[in-house]
Amino acid sequence: MSIQISNVTQIDEGGTNPKTELFEQPLWELTFDTGEKRIIGKPKMEEYLSKAYEKTVHHFKRRISTLTSGAKITQWSVVFTDYDDILLATIELCDKLYKGHQRKDEEKYKKLDEELTSKRGLIAEAVVKAQEHSQHESYHRVTTTTPDEREQIDTHRDKVKRDVVLSTEENLEDFRDLIKKDAAPHPDAKGYEDMK
Repeated sequence: MSIQISNVTQIDEGGTNPKTELFEQPLWELTFDTGEKRIIGKPKMEEYLSKAYEKTVHHFKRRISTLTSGAKITQWSVVFTDYDDILLATIELCDKLYKGHQRKDEEKYKKLDEELTSKRGLIAEAVVKAQEHSQHESYHRVTTTTPDEREQIDTHRDKVKRDVVLSTEENLEDFRDLIKKDAAPHPDAKGYEDMK
């Protein structure tokens, strides 16, 4: 409902609330600037008005007044739980419903953002602790290899590397011979016979 509301119409005969799928009487039809229409029930209307005024709505009611000229105007009486009341024109009611819906969304997004921030905070904290722990251990790590053992290990490592290179070259020659053998035609092969 981030689109402005252009009109509110009360449906006195009621109907099925699209959200709850229960019969409610009355219902309200909101008309948006885009021409789209949406039906909402009393709890949503009260919720949006409460969010707009930042105090709880006890009840609200449509009032139709007849002027001395014979013209009729629609006014909306909103009564809060502290029994404070206000009288709104339809345009003012539309504006308050819009603002109430915006506040509701802001609160919802703020709550989601706080949850994400707290989760991110926990992850960041764990990463920092892990980094500190690994740095602490690397500074205080005791080596158990003596310099003579280190030299033996390095010599063995170099020997293994040389052996791998030599065996790879020998294996490469064997592999090439195998490929040549597979690519050569079979000595008894006569080719494809013509099919008729």
